[in-house]
Amino acid sequence: MTNTQSIRRYSEQPQRIRTIRLGAGGSTIEVLADPEQTSGNLSLYRWRLASSSTGPAPHFHTTFSETFIVEEGEVDYFDGRAWRTLRPGDTAHATAGDIHAFRKEHAEGATLLMALSPGVPREEYFAALATADERDLSRLHEAHDNHFPDDGR
Repeated sequence: MTNTQSIRRYSEQPQRIRTIRLGAGGSTIEVLADPEQTSGNLSLYRWRLASSSTGPAPHFHTTFSETFIVEEGEVDYFDGRAWRTLRPGDTAHATAGDIHAFRKEHAEGATLLMALSPGVPREEYFAALATADERDLSRLHEAHDNHFPDDGR
C-alpha cells in the first residue's frame, strides 16, 4: 500500500474524538490524535479554555516539545522571558526544557491546538488534573513530565 492509499484509508475512517473535562469550570481537552495513531511521532489535542480558565503556571517538559496554535480567542503566552498575546492563527513553540506558560485574561473563552512531539500519552494526566487534590498534584506532575521551576527562571 502506498502512503497516499494509507492516508486516504485513514481519512475515510470515522474519527473518534475523546473529550476530557477539566473540572467544573467548563474547559475541555479533545484528543484528536494519540501516539498510537501516529506511530509515536505526535500527539494532537484541542484545548477549549472556558471563560473562567486561567491556564498553567510556568513549567517545562524534559521528553517532548509542544507547539500551540490559537484557533479562537486570545491567550497570553510566556516563552520563559516575556509574555505576548496570541490571537487566532498565531503559533508558539516550546522545545523540551523550555519554560512556557499560558494565561487567559480576556473574558471570552479560547481554543488552542496543542501538538506534542514525539507523541506522548497525556490523556490520563489531563483527566487526573480535574480531580487531583494538592497532595497528589506533585506526584501527578512528576509522573507526566510536567516540571515547575523553583529557581526563578
